[in-house]
Amino acid sequence: MARIIAGLGVCLLCLALAGAETARAGEPLRFGVLGVLDTLPLQVAAHDGLFAAHGLDVELVPFASAMERDVAIQAGRLDGYFGDLIAALMLLEQGRPFPVSLVSYRTLPGQPMFGLALAPGRSGAALADLRGASVGYSRSTIMEFLLDKISDANGLPEDYFNRLEIKKIPIRLQMLLSGQIDAALLPEPLLSLARLKGGDTLLTAENLDIPLTVLCLHERYYENGAGEFRAFVAAYRDALQRLRENPERYRSLMAETCRIPAPLVPNFPVYAYPDPALPSPAEVDEVQDWMITKNMLGARLAYTKVVASSAP
Repeated sequence: MARIIAGLGVCLLCLALAGAETARAGEPLRFGVLGVLDTLPLQVAAHDGLFAAHGLDVELVPFASAMERDVAIQAGRLDGYFGDLIAALMLLEQGRPFPVSLVSYRTLPGQPMFGLALAPGRSGAALADLRGASVGYSRSTIMEFLLDKISDANGLPEDYFNRLEIKKIPIRLQMLLSGQIDAALLPEPLLSLARLKGGDTLLTAENLDIPLTVLCLHERYYENGAGEFRAFVAAYRDALQRLRENPERYRSLMAETCRIPAPLVPNFPVYAYPDPALPSPAEVDEVQDWMITKNMLGARLAYTKVVASSAP
């Protein structure tokens, strides 16, 4: 009897998990987002009813951290998500079938989404004076990837800085402003906030020309002609167009959904975002090769497994 009950329990669990991985008829497309600048086009599409205009019911589900988002993905509670290419590859390797739908942001000159901020006491210091300086970052994340790429671009060996792992970005910023560390790798708008508080920007990722963040949808959205995927991309493209035509119209939405600190709201730029496109095979391989060297990925995943079967 105990074996029968246990067997029934396993079957019910399998059915529940299978149900979580299939399309939920009559329910919205639940898309996980973080409160960061890269997600502004998604917020515009939802705010202006552009998803609905293309026949989609999309619910943006906010998460306070990537870890919380990943738990929701693993539990089958999301149909798509915003993240970075490293997180996407790790989830794919774990068997989560969410290929990359499009690049949401790539580094662009004049728009430093990430950079090395200097503490107020180090403001104005030259790169040559900072050998051995303490730098806060987070290991095995897009932050470490960017720190390596920024270092490579400037001819710095990996041990040029004294790297200190400080996973939580608010704590990293606090330690920087209080002078407990010399520098920190930060995203915007915190990079600008550090300058406002007396710090400085040493180096940025703006000239690296790499896809930083991506949007991913469950593989079922590429089946049967990929109609919902194409509608999603069409709404996203309309949002991009609106941002380009009248960026100031969305300043308050950006401040609210992308967590812009109040002192920065009046003058912080409304960024330009790339047209929907997939990362190239070379770009995907570059990230995978780096992950393999860091023991974050067992082996390269096929490009056809990483990206959507339909082009945006």
